[in-house]
Amino acid sequence: MTCFSTLLRGVAIGGFAIAGVSFSAAFPRASVAATHSLLAQSADPSVASFAAQTAVAPPAGDQSVGKPFDEKPFTDDRFVRMQALEPGGAEGVVGRAESIKVGTKEIVPFVSLEEDERPYGYSIEFWDKIASDLELETEWVRYDSVADLLAGLANGEVDAAIAGISITSSREAQGFDFSYSFYRSGLQLMVRSPQADPLHAAAANLFNWDIWRPFLLVMATSAGVGALIWAIEHKHNDAFSSDPVNGIGQGLWFSIVTLGTFGYGDVTPVRVPGRIVACLWMGASFFIVADFIASLTVNQLAESAISFQDMRGEAVGVVDGTTGEDYVRSQPVDVVEYGAIEDAVAALEAGKVAAVVHDQPTLKYLENNAPGEFDLVGERLTQESYGIAFREGDSQLQEVVNQEILTLQEQDYLRLLQDKWFGTSEESL
Repeated sequence: MTCFSTLLRGVAIGGFAIAGVSFSAAFPRASVAATHSLLAQSADPSVASFAAQTAVAPPAGDQSVGKPFDEKPFTDDRFVRMQALEPGGAEGVVGRAESIKVGTKEIVPFVSLEEDERPYGYSIEFWDKIASDLELETEWVRYDSVADLLAGLANGEVDAAIAGISITSSREAQGFDFSYSFYRSGLQLMVRSPQADPLHAAAANLFNWDIWRPFLLVMATSAGVGALIWAIEHKHNDAFSSDPVNGIGQGLWFSIVTLGTFGYGDVTPVRVPGRIVACLWMGASFFIVADFIASLTVNQLAESAISFQDMRGEAVGVVDGTTGEDYVRSQPVDVVEYGAIEDAVAALEAGKVAAVVHDQPTLKYLENNAPGEFDLVGERLTQESYGIAFREGDSQLQEVVNQEILTLQEQDYLRLLQDKWFGTSEESL
Protein backbone atom coordinates (compact mmCIF):
# COMPACT_ATOMS: atom_id res chain seq x y z
CA MET A 1 0.00 0.00 0.00
CA THR A 2 2.86 2.34 0.85
CA CYS A 3 4.50 1.69 -2.49
CA PHE A 4 1.24 2.33 -4.26
CA SER A 5 0.80 5.71 -2.49
CA THR A 6 4.34 6.71 -3.30
CA LEU A 7 3.70 5.83 -6.95
CA LEU A 8 0.55 7.98 -6.99
CA ARG A 9 2.40 10.90 -5.43
CA GLY A 10 5.10 10.65 -8.12
CA VAL A 11 2.58 10.63 -10.91
CA ALA A 12 0.83 13.69 -9.41
CA ILE A 13 4.09 15.57 -9.06
CA GLY A 14 5.09 14.72 -12.60
CA GLY A 15 1.69 15.71 -13.89
CA PHE A 16 1.85 19.11 -12.19
CA ALA A 17 5.38 19.62 -13.52
CA ILE A 18 4.32 18.80 -17.07
CA ALA A 19 1.31 21.09 -16.68
CA GLY A 20 3.62 23.83 -15.48
CA VAL A 21 5.91 23.43 -18.47
CA SER A 22 2.94 23.45 -20.86
CA PHE A 23 1.51 26.49 -19.08
CA SER A 24 4.78 28.36 -19.40
CA ALA A 25 5.03 27.54 -23.09
CA ALA A 26 1.50 28.73 -23.72
CA PHE A 27 1.94 31.90 -21.68
CA PRO A 28 5.60 33.01 -21.97
CA ARG A 29 4.96 36.22 -20.05
CA ALA A 30 3.88 34.26 -16.92
CA SER A 31 6.66 33.65 -14.42
CA VAL A 32 7.85 30.15 -13.47
CA ALA A 33 6.84 31.08 -9.95
CA ALA A 34 3.20 30.89 -11.00
CA THR A 35 3.60 27.19 -11.76
CA HIS A 36 5.15 26.49 -8.36
CA SER A 37 2.30 28.44 -6.79
CA LEU A 38 -0.16 25.92 -8.22
CA LEU A 39 1.89 22.99 -6.90
CA ALA A 40 2.18 24.58 -3.47
CA GLN A 41 -1.62 24.73 -3.16
CA SER A 42 -1.93 20.94 -3.45
CA ALA A 43 -3.56 19.11 -0.50
CA ASP A 44 -0.94 16.38 -0.78
CA PRO A 45 1.95 17.18 1.60
CA SER A 46 4.46 15.52 -0.75
CA VAL A 47 3.44 17.68 -3.70
CA ALA A 48 3.55 20.83 -1.59
CA SER A 49 6.96 19.80 -0.28
CA PHE A 50 8.21 19.27 -3.85
CA ALA A 51 7.01 22.75 -4.80
CA ALA A 52 8.73 24.34 -1.84
CA GLN A 53 12.03 22.57 -2.58
CA THR A 54 12.10 23.50 -6.30
CA ALA A 55 10.70 27.04 -6.10
CA VAL A 56 12.82 29.69 -7.85
CA ALA A 57 12.58 33.35 -6.97
CA PRO A 58 11.44 35.56 -9.87
CA PRO A 59 14.08 37.78 -11.47
CA ALA A 60 14.50 41.21 -9.97
CA GLY A 61 12.19 43.71 -11.61
CA ASP A 62 9.84 41.06 -13.07
CA GLN A 63 6.45 42.73 -12.87
CA SER A 64 4.49 40.08 -14.72
CA VAL A 65 3.85 37.76 -11.74
CA GLY A 66 0.28 38.02 -10.59
CA LYS A 67 -0.91 39.90 -13.70
CA PRO A 68 -3.97 38.63 -15.54
CA PHE A 69 -3.03 36.49 -18.52
CA ASP A 70 -5.25 38.41 -20.91
CA GLU A 71 -2.96 41.44 -20.71
CA LYS A 72 -0.85 41.76 -23.89
CA PRO A 73 1.85 44.37 -23.34
CA PHE A 74 4.50 45.26 -25.98
CA THR A 75 2.59 43.76 -28.90
CA ASP A 76 2.96 46.78 -31.22
CA ASP A 77 5.60 45.91 -33.83
CA ARG A 78 6.95 49.46 -34.01
CA PHE A 79 7.26 49.65 -30.22
CA VAL A 80 9.12 46.35 -30.09
CA ARG A 81 11.39 47.52 -32.90
CA MET A 82 12.16 50.78 -31.13
CA GLN A 83 12.60 48.97 -27.79
CA ALA A 84 15.18 46.71 -29.37
CA LEU A 85 17.10 49.68 -30.75
CA GLU A 86 16.94 51.77 -27.59
CA PRO A 87 19.57 50.89 -24.95
CA GLY A 88 17.32 52.33 -22.25
CA GLY A 89 14.60 49.77 -22.97
CA ALA A 90 10.92 50.59 -22.92
CA GLU A 91 11.25 53.57 -20.60
CA GLY A 92 13.74 55.30 -22.94
CA VAL A 93 11.51 54.84 -25.95
CA VAL A 94 8.34 55.95 -24.22
CA GLY A 95 10.14 59.01 -22.94
CA ARG A 96 11.22 59.88 -26.47
CA ALA A 97 7.81 59.08 -27.93
CA GLU A 98 6.12 61.62 -25.68
CA SER A 99 7.86 64.50 -27.46
CA ILE A 100 10.70 64.85 -29.93
CA LYS A 101 12.15 68.22 -30.90
CA VAL A 102 12.63 68.73 -34.63
CA GLY A 103 14.35 71.81 -36.03
CA THR A 104 13.40 73.36 -39.35
CA LYS A 105 14.02 76.42 -41.52
CA GLU A 106 11.86 78.03 -44.17
CA ILE A 107 12.71 76.91 -47.70
CA VAL A 108 9.63 76.96 -49.89
CA PRO A 109 7.97 74.77 -50.97
CA PHE A 110 9.59 72.27 -48.60
CA VAL A 111 8.99 74.32 -45.46
CA SER A 112 6.78 77.39 -45.12
CA LEU A 113 6.75 79.24 -41.80
CA GLU A 114 4.12 81.75 -40.81
CA GLU A 115 3.82 83.48 -37.47
CA ASP A 116 1.67 81.67 -34.90
CA GLU A 117 0.89 78.90 -37.37
CA ARG A 118 2.12 75.36 -37.71
CA PRO A 119 4.84 74.80 -40.36
CA TYR A 120 3.68 73.26 -43.63
CA GLY A 121 5.26 72.07 -46.87
CA TYR A 122 6.64 68.97 -48.55
CA SER A 123 9.23 68.19 -45.87
CA ILE A 124 6.80 68.95 -43.03
CA GLU A 125 4.15 66.62 -44.42
CA PHE A 126 6.79 63.93 -44.95
CA TRP A 127 7.97 64.16 -41.33
CA ASP A 128 4.39 64.19 -40.03
CA LYS A 129 3.81 60.88 -41.79
CA ILE A 130 6.93 59.39 -40.20
CA ALA A 131 6.00 60.69 -36.75
CA SER A 132 2.46 59.40 -37.07
CA ASP A 133 3.58 55.90 -38.04
CA LEU A 134 6.18 55.78 -35.26
CA GLU A 135 3.79 57.36 -32.74
CA LEU A 136 6.13 60.29 -32.09
CA GLU A 137 4.85 63.65 -30.92
CA THR A 138 6.73 66.51 -32.62
CA GLU A 139 7.71 69.83 -31.11
CA TRP A 140 8.83 72.15 -33.90
CA VAL A 141 11.76 74.52 -33.36
CA ARG A 142 12.31 77.25 -35.96
CA TYR A 143 15.65 78.64 -37.14
CA ASP A 144 16.58 81.51 -39.43
CA SER A 145 19.26 79.75 -41.49
CA VAL A 146 20.62 76.33 -42.31
CA ALA A 147 23.81 77.17 -40.39
CA ASP A 148 21.79 78.01 -37.26
CA LEU A 149 19.67 74.90 -37.73
CA LEU A 150 22.68 72.58 -37.88
CA ALA A 151 24.31 74.41 -34.96
CA GLY A 152 21.17 73.85 -32.90
CA LEU A 153 21.22 70.17 -33.77
CA ALA A 154 24.89 69.87 -32.81
CA ASN A 155 24.27 71.65 -29.49
CA GLY A 156 21.42 69.32 -28.55
CA GLU A 157 18.65 71.91 -28.90
CA VAL A 158 16.78 69.53 -31.21
CA ASP A 159 16.83 65.78 -31.84
CA ALA A 160 16.57 66.00 -35.64
CA ALA A 161 16.49 68.60 -38.42
CA ILE A 162 14.47 68.63 -41.63
CA ALA A 163 13.94 71.24 -44.35
CA GLY A 164 15.86 71.11 -47.62
CA ILE A 165 19.15 69.96 -46.11
CA SER A 166 21.61 68.56 -48.65
CA ILE A 167 23.54 65.43 -47.74
CA THR A 168 27.23 66.32 -48.17
CA SER A 169 30.55 64.83 -47.13
CA SER A 170 31.58 68.05 -45.39
CA ARG A 171 28.50 67.96 -43.17
CA GLU A 172 29.13 64.32 -42.36
CA ALA A 173 32.66 65.29 -41.35
CA GLN A 174 31.27 68.02 -39.08
CA GLY A 175 29.49 65.45 -36.90
CA PHE A 176 26.13 64.98 -38.59
CA ASP A 177 24.46 61.82 -39.82
CA PHE A 178 21.67 61.69 -42.37
CA SER A 179 18.68 59.56 -43.16
CA TYR A 180 18.12 57.99 -46.53
CA SER A 181 17.38 60.56 -49.22
CA PHE A 182 13.77 61.66 -49.57
CA TYR A 183 14.25 64.15 -52.45
CA ARG A 184 16.85 64.61 -55.19
CA SER A 185 17.69 68.18 -56.00
CA GLY A 186 20.59 70.28 -57.28
CA LEU A 187 21.84 73.84 -57.72
CA GLN A 188 20.79 76.05 -60.62
CA LEU A 189 21.33 79.57 -61.87
CA MET A 190 18.49 82.10 -61.99
CA VAL A 191 18.69 85.42 -63.83
CA ARG A 192 16.28 88.24 -64.43
CA SER A 193 14.10 87.69 -67.46
CA PRO A 194 14.60 90.07 -70.42
CA GLN A 195 10.83 90.61 -70.37
CA ALA A 196 11.13 92.14 -66.91
CA ASP A 197 13.25 95.03 -68.26
CA PRO A 198 12.88 95.34 -72.05
CA LEU A 199 14.78 98.64 -72.25
CA HIS A 200 17.78 97.11 -70.50
CA ALA A 201 17.60 94.06 -72.76
CA ALA A 202 17.43 96.23 -75.89
CA ALA A 203 20.40 98.32 -74.75
CA ALA A 204 22.40 95.17 -74.08
CA ASN A 205 21.62 93.83 -77.55
CA LEU A 206 22.98 97.02 -79.16
CA PHE A 207 26.45 95.94 -78.08
CA ASN A 208 25.96 92.23 -78.66
CA TRP A 209 28.26 91.01 -81.44
CA ASP A 210 26.20 87.83 -81.86
CA ILE A 211 23.29 90.03 -82.93
CA TRP A 212 25.32 92.24 -85.28
CA ARG A 213 27.37 89.50 -86.93
CA PRO A 214 24.62 87.91 -89.10
CA PHE A 215 23.27 91.35 -90.01
CA LEU A 216 26.67 92.64 -91.13
CA LEU A 217 27.30 89.43 -93.05
CA VAL A 218 24.11 89.93 -95.08
CA MET A 219 24.93 93.57 -95.79
CA ALA A 220 28.52 92.81 -96.81
CA THR A 221 27.60 90.05 -99.25
CA SER A 222 24.76 92.12 -100.68
CA ALA A 223 27.12 95.06 -101.22
CA GLY A 224 29.65 92.82 -102.94
CA VAL A 225 27.09 91.33 -105.32
CA GLY A 226 25.58 94.77 -105.99
CA ALA A 227 28.99 96.19 -106.91
CA LEU A 228 29.69 93.23 -109.21
CA ILE A 229 26.34 93.60 -110.99
CA TRP A 230 26.92 97.35 -111.46
CA ALA A 231 30.38 96.72 -112.92
CA ILE A 232 28.93 94.27 -115.42
CA GLU A 233 25.76 96.14 -116.34
CA HIS A 234 26.30 99.93 -116.07
CA LYS A 235 27.72 100.37 -119.59
CA HIS A 236 24.92 98.38 -121.26
CA ASN A 237 21.93 98.82 -118.94
CA ASP A 238 20.16 102.14 -118.41
CA ALA A 239 18.82 100.88 -115.06
CA PHE A 240 22.32 101.23 -113.60
CA SER A 241 23.78 104.72 -113.45
CA SER A 242 27.29 105.32 -114.68
CA ASP A 243 27.95 107.30 -111.52
CA PRO A 244 29.67 104.87 -109.11
CA VAL A 245 27.82 106.02 -106.01
CA ASN A 246 24.37 105.90 -107.57
CA GLY A 247 25.16 102.83 -109.64
CA ILE A 248 26.50 100.74 -106.75
CA GLY A 249 23.51 101.87 -104.69
CA GLN A 250 21.23 100.51 -107.40
CA GLY A 251 23.21 97.28 -107.45
CA LEU A 252 22.89 97.00 -103.65
CA TRP A 253 19.14 97.53 -103.92
CA PHE A 254 18.97 94.78 -106.55
CA SER A 255 20.90 92.40 -104.28
CA ILE A 256 18.74 93.05 -101.20
CA VAL A 257 15.37 92.73 -102.95
CA THR A 258 16.60 89.60 -104.73
CA LEU A 259 17.77 88.18 -101.40
CA GLY A 260 14.42 88.81 -99.78
CA THR A 261 11.79 88.61 -102.52
CA PHE A 262 13.62 87.49 -105.67
CA GLY A 263 13.36 90.97 -107.20
CA TYR A 264 10.65 93.45 -107.95
CA GLY A 265 11.43 93.59 -111.70
CA ASP A 266 12.36 97.29 -111.71
CA VAL A 267 16.10 96.57 -111.86
CA THR A 268 17.21 93.51 -113.81
CA PRO A 269 20.47 92.55 -115.53
CA VAL A 270 20.41 92.30 -119.37
CA ARG A 271 23.84 90.85 -120.11
CA VAL A 272 24.54 87.10 -119.81
CA PRO A 273 27.30 87.50 -117.18
CA GLY A 274 24.99 89.71 -115.12
CA ARG A 275 22.18 87.17 -115.32
CA ILE A 276 24.53 84.34 -114.30
CA VAL A 277 25.58 86.35 -111.23
CA ALA A 278 21.91 87.05 -110.46
CA CYS A 279 21.02 83.34 -110.68
CA LEU A 280 23.92 82.38 -108.42
CA TRP A 281 22.91 85.09 -105.98
CA MET A 282 19.31 83.87 -105.87
CA GLY A 283 20.51 80.34 -105.13
CA ALA A 284 22.89 81.54 -102.44
CA SER A 285 20.16 83.67 -100.87
CA PHE A 286 18.45 80.54 -99.51
CA PHE A 287 21.52 79.67 -97.46
CA ILE A 288 22.27 83.25 -96.42
CA VAL A 289 18.75 83.83 -95.09
CA ALA A 290 18.79 80.46 -93.31
CA ASP A 291 22.12 81.27 -91.68
CA PHE A 292 20.81 84.66 -90.59
CA ILE A 293 17.76 83.13 -88.90
CA ALA A 294 19.82 80.33 -87.37
CA SER A 295 22.30 82.81 -85.91
CA LEU A 296 19.52 84.71 -84.16
CA THR A 297 17.99 81.47 -82.87
CA VAL A 298 21.30 80.19 -81.57
CA ASN A 299 21.84 83.47 -79.80
CA GLN A 300 18.50 83.10 -78.02
CA LEU A 301 19.36 79.53 -77.03
CA ALA A 302 22.76 80.65 -75.81
CA GLU A 303 21.07 83.06 -73.43
CA SER A 304 19.34 80.07 -71.77
CA ALA A 305 22.65 78.20 -71.56
CA ILE A 306 24.59 80.92 -69.79
CA SER A 307 27.54 79.73 -67.72
CA PHE A 308 29.78 81.18 -65.05
CA GLN A 309 32.41 81.81 -67.71
CA ASP A 310 29.92 84.16 -69.39
CA MET A 311 29.44 85.94 -66.06
CA ARG A 312 33.12 86.27 -65.17
CA GLY A 313 33.64 89.08 -62.66
CA GLU A 314 29.90 89.74 -62.13
CA ALA A 315 28.10 89.63 -58.78
CA VAL A 316 26.20 86.42 -58.00
CA GLY A 317 23.92 86.14 -54.96
CA VAL A 318 23.90 83.10 -52.65
CA VAL A 319 22.36 82.22 -49.28
CA ASP A 320 24.89 82.12 -46.47
CA GLY A 321 25.80 78.65 -45.18
CA THR A 322 24.30 76.69 -48.10
CA THR A 323 25.87 74.38 -50.67
CA GLY A 324 25.20 77.12 -53.22
CA GLU A 325 27.68 79.37 -51.44
CA ASP A 326 30.31 76.61 -51.42
CA TYR A 327 29.85 76.01 -55.14
CA VAL A 328 29.87 79.64 -56.30
CA ARG A 329 33.05 80.40 -54.35
CA SER A 330 34.89 78.07 -56.74
CA GLN A 331 33.72 80.07 -59.79
CA PRO A 332 35.24 83.24 -61.37
CA VAL A 333 32.53 85.56 -60.05
CA ASP A 334 32.01 87.90 -57.11
CA VAL A 335 30.06 86.19 -54.34
CA VAL A 336 27.43 88.23 -52.49
CA GLU A 337 25.97 86.53 -49.39
CA TYR A 338 22.42 86.97 -48.12
CA GLY A 339 20.67 85.65 -45.03
CA ALA A 340 17.64 84.32 -46.90
CA ILE A 341 16.70 83.44 -50.46
CA GLU A 342 14.08 86.20 -50.44
CA ASP A 343 16.83 88.77 -49.87
CA ALA A 344 18.90 87.36 -52.71
CA VAL A 345 15.93 87.41 -55.10
CA ALA A 346 15.12 91.00 -54.11
CA ALA A 347 18.71 91.96 -54.94
CA LEU A 348 18.39 90.25 -58.32
CA GLU A 349 15.17 92.10 -59.05
CA ALA A 350 16.84 95.41 -58.12
CA GLY A 351 19.81 94.69 -60.36
CA LYS A 352 22.32 94.47 -57.50
CA VAL A 353 23.42 91.00 -58.63
CA ALA A 354 23.47 89.44 -62.08
CA ALA A 355 22.21 86.03 -60.94
CA VAL A 356 21.29 83.90 -57.94
CA VAL A 357 22.44 80.34 -57.29
CA HIS A 358 20.27 78.17 -55.07
CA ASP A 359 18.41 74.84 -54.92
CA GLN A 360 16.54 74.21 -58.17
CA PRO A 361 13.12 73.33 -56.64
CA THR A 362 13.02 76.59 -54.67
CA LEU A 363 14.09 78.69 -57.66
CA LYS A 364 11.52 76.96 -59.85
CA TYR A 365 8.84 77.72 -57.27
CA LEU A 366 9.85 81.40 -57.22
CA GLU A 367 9.94 81.57 -61.02
CA ASN A 368 6.44 80.09 -61.29
CA ASN A 369 5.09 82.56 -58.76
CA ALA A 370 6.54 85.57 -60.62
CA PRO A 371 5.82 84.94 -64.32
CA GLY A 372 8.03 86.93 -66.67
CA GLU A 373 10.31 88.16 -63.87
CA PHE A 374 12.96 85.44 -63.67
CA ASP A 375 14.42 82.66 -65.82
CA LEU A 376 16.26 79.49 -64.85
CA VAL A 377 19.19 79.10 -67.22
CA GLY A 378 21.37 76.14 -68.07
CA GLU A 379 21.28 72.66 -66.62
CA ARG A 380 21.52 71.80 -62.95
CA LEU A 381 24.99 72.65 -61.71
CA THR A 382 25.10 69.81 -59.18
CA GLN A 383 23.16 66.73 -58.17
CA GLU A 384 22.20 66.72 -54.49
CA SER A 385 19.96 64.72 -52.18
CA TYR A 386 17.89 65.96 -49.24
CA GLY A 387 17.87 64.04 -45.99
CA ILE A 388 16.89 64.32 -42.32
CA ALA A 389 19.88 65.33 -40.19
CA PHE A 390 20.79 63.76 -36.83
CA ARG A 391 23.63 64.20 -34.39
CA GLU A 392 26.42 61.75 -35.02
CA GLY A 393 25.99 58.79 -32.69
CA ASP A 394 22.20 58.97 -32.38
CA SER A 395 21.95 55.76 -34.34
CA GLN A 396 18.77 54.53 -32.64
CA LEU A 397 16.53 57.33 -33.90
CA GLN A 398 18.29 57.40 -37.27
CA GLU A 399 17.80 53.66 -37.76
CA VAL A 400 14.11 53.78 -36.87
CA VAL A 401 13.51 56.70 -39.25
CA ASN A 402 15.46 54.98 -42.04
CA GLN A 403 13.35 51.85 -41.68
CA GLU A 404 10.22 53.97 -41.91
CA ILE A 405 11.51 55.77 -45.04
CA LEU A 406 12.11 52.41 -46.72
CA THR A 407 8.60 51.35 -45.79
CA LEU A 408 7.14 54.55 -47.27
CA GLN A 409 9.15 54.03 -50.46
CA GLU A 410 7.80 50.51 -50.77
CA GLN A 411 4.28 51.89 -50.32
CA ASP A 412 4.92 54.48 -53.11
CA TYR A 413 4.14 57.25 -50.62
CA LEU A 414 7.05 59.47 -51.68
CA ARG A 415 5.94 59.52 -55.32
CA LEU A 416 2.39 60.44 -54.31
CA LEU A 417 3.69 63.19 -52.04
CA GLN A 418 5.90 64.52 -54.82
CA ASP A 419 2.99 64.56 -57.26
CA LYS A 420 0.99 66.57 -54.74
CA TRP A 421 3.63 69.29 -54.24
CA PHE A 422 5.55 69.35 -57.53
CA GLY A 423 3.51 67.55 -60.16
CA THR A 424 4.40 64.44 -62.13
CA SER A 425 6.97 66.15 -64.36
CA GLU A 426 9.62 66.35 -61.65
CA GLU A 427 12.15 63.50 -61.58
CA SER A 428 13.55 63.69 -58.10
CA LEU A 429 13.08 60.33 -56.42
